[in-house]
Amino acid sequence: MRGLKNKNAVVTGGSKGIGAAIVSRLIEEGVNVFSLSRSIHDKILGANYFKCDVSNEDDVINVINKISKICDNIDILVNNAGIEKYAKLGDTDTKTWQEIIDVNMNSIYIVSREVIKHMKTGSIVNISSVQANIVTRNAAAYVTSKHAIIGITKSIAVDYGPGIRCNAVLPGTIDTPLVDMAARLEVGDDPEKISKKKAEWGNLYPMKRIGRPEEVASAVAFLASDESSFITGSSIYVDGGLSVLAPVSTPDK
Repeated sequence: MRGLKNKNAVVTGGSKGIGAAIVSRLIEEGVNVFSLSRSIHDKILGANYFKCDVSNEDDVINVINKISKICDNIDILVNNAGIEKYAKLGDTDTKTWQEIIDVNMNSIYIVSREVIKHMKTGSIVNISSVQANIVTRNAAAYVTSKHAIIGITKSIAVDYGPGIRCNAVLPGTIDTPLVDMAARLEVGDDPEKISKKKAEWGNLYPMKRIGRPEEVASAVAFLASDESSFITGSSIYVDGGLSVLAPVSTPDK
């Protein structure tokens, strides 16, 4: 995509799932990628990895300062790190609530604040969720954090334009380790049952399947590139049409 080659990007949560797909796609586009995560899984050839708890202010300041000494300008930031734990509000203890808010929401504040100091011009892409629009049961903390990401996205877009653009990507159910975990909570560890459960979820979508990490990565690459040069403060849904599907369908004619 236009305007990505030789740019410098920071990607949080870049060692697995959607984050790993984003790292791979940006590298394919010729981007110099710095991946931040608490634990490093399979390394992608060409990426620079930093162990970092993005919800820890000292960790973030230290790592971003290191990256800023390697490159003159950080051109792209993808705030992707996230966790999900399931419970109604009344069943969510304070420790769990704070952990989800810290990783999903506060990390965006901390990382963006530090990166903006080294971003003369560029693009910030925040990974939210379709659950910033439509809400499933038993996910109060997660839903709250994903709603908040839309607010900080709009604020950054307004406060730092025209030099810095900021947008959000809202994925639906994507075939990642996080979704496998969710399936296990319902059906146990049997791979066949997990696959069947994911297919069942996919049937809820107009596209009749769940998404792939690479499809989210494509949207991120677009928003990071010059192809989206007049897009800021926006939310792009990568949800197979779920968010526009009426809860009760009329019969086909």
